[in-house]
Amino acid sequence: MPEHDFNKHSKAIVNTIKAPGKNWKEKLGDILIDVAIIVFGITLSLMVERWRENVHERSIEKKFLLGLRVDLQNDIQQLQSDSATYHDLYKGWHYLRNAGMHKIALNRDSAIEYENTLTNTTEFIPNNNRFEALKSSGQFNVIENDSLQNLILDLYQNRIASLKLTTSYITNFKTQQLLPFLSKNMRYNVDNTNNFQQVVEMPEMQNYLLFGGFGQEAMERYHGIIDESKKIIEMINQQYKD
Repeated sequence: MPEHDFNKHSKAIVNTIKAPGKNWKEKLGDILIDVAIIVFGITLSLMVERWRENVHERSIEKKFLLGLRVDLQNDIQQLQSDSATYHDLYKGWHYLRNAGMHKIALNRDSAIEYENTLTNTTEFIPNNNRFEALKSSGQFNVIENDSLQNLILDLYQNRIASLKLTTSYITNFKTQQLLPFLSKNMRYNVDNTNNFQQVVEMPEMQNYLLFGGFGQEAMERYHGIIDESKKIIEMINQQYKD
């Protein structure tokens, strides 16, 4: 209700109370009418304001979810590529450890391929700016579907966080232990040959290669994020079928 209308009916109530020549029943009837008008006006104003807020919230929700869908689609491409890298790590370290333990001559192509898994590092960088912005603004509850809201929170705050812990551990292991060991023991010749076979057979290297199991753990976390991201995308598609 506009302020001037509220003041108008409030003054009418006061004037009715003070009005001479009317009995209390007549005054009460007039007062109740003005009170009813004020209550109705305030209620209507609140309803209109809530409707406007709801329209605004739905607009924010739609913009966020459709943008999030794009973010997740891009993330899935990176997740699949990263997962393949950790698959190679798991497979390669298992191959190298088995060859080293049993003194099996390394296949040249496999040796070149899997040697890279000892030194390269892969970290998932999510497109999470949109999520962080909505969360920090305190507007995350604009997402009406509780199941969808919980999935999004679980994805960014639990699954991705757990993945980053695993991949950070692998990266730190490589940079702080494995790479220094390789730098100390690898020898490269002018004819492009090296002593990789001998290094792989070293007991310390065999112990390091046991950590290839973390590649399997990383793969499982990547696949979990991919599956949950696809589920979120499907729920967004259902909500905005147009």
